[in-house]
Amino acid sequence: MSLVPEIVKVWTGRGRYEALVGNVQGLAMLLDGAKSLIRACEPPPGTLYQYSARIEELEEAHKQAVEALRAFHTRVKTYEADLVAKPWKVS
Repeated sequence: MSLVPEIVKVWTGRGRYEALVGNVQGLAMLLDGAKSLIRACEPPPGTLYQYSARIEELEEAHKQAVEALRAFHTRVKTYEADLVAKPWKVS
């Protein structure tokens, strides 16, 4: 027998799930901002390249981060019912 009532478990699971989804959306907005920063690093034509990473490398890393975040968000949505129904903790 559980000492925590079911309604408290649902509230806890729902709140944590909503916080997780909110954080994923916040990361997506930050990655959108990073995209404009990457474009701002483009040197003017005819100048020497002065950055440690090439623009193409930064764009590829950004693309991979966006794809990984989308995949994570899809998995979170897939298991929404389980995440809301059960109290969960990070260990």
